[in-house]
Amino acid sequence: MDKDSLRKSYLLARRSLDQLEIQSKTQLISQRLINYIPWEQLKLVHLYLPIPENNEVDTLPIINHIRANYHHLQIAVPKVESAYQLGHYLISADTQLVKNIWGIPEPVNADPVSEDKIDLVIAPMIIFDTAGHRVGYGKGYYDRFLANCRPDTLKIGLCYFDPVDPIEIEPTDIAMDVVISPEGIWEFDNLSSRG
Repeated sequence: MDKDSLRKSYLLARRSLDQLEIQSKTQLISQRLINYIPWEQLKLVHLYLPIPENNEVDTLPIINHIRANYHHLQIAVPKVESAYQLGHYLISADTQLVKNIWGIPEPVNADPVSEDKIDLVIAPMIIFDTAGHRVGYGKGYYDRFLANCRPDTLKIGLCYFDPVDPIEIEPTDIAMDVVISPEGIWEFDNLSSRG
């Protein structure tokens, strides 16, 4: 399947999940991620804020876990700045969030942070393949963002589904190092080749 077909097929599959399935799968994914990451070694973590209407994997339990247990860790989230470009902003428990035109919560009056400061990116996805390439919404926001991160920045995707056969990729596509699904943790070759 090409990316467009996969996007349509798995968006439909994701939207067909009922709330109990979503809660159960999110809980499994969150717990796997929490146990996997050496949080004490990190300084700045970047997470997406989910669009509930799109049944995205909810990152709020992860954010709450970080705030409760790792007070040294800073948390950043993305904000759409211009056509196909993301900015990145530090958030706290007091940060005001407002939904943009796509229904994505974004911070108001938050401090910006540079991509080269980020130790870990937790990225949204619709589906991924057995080489760690993600299929998102097709606008390339995250590929452009990840291309500006440090080579040693850990890139982790969260997905309700297991990987599909390798997909055709573009030269600008950035693979994940790890993807976490309800069924397990998928580590890819690029993880072992990082410095």
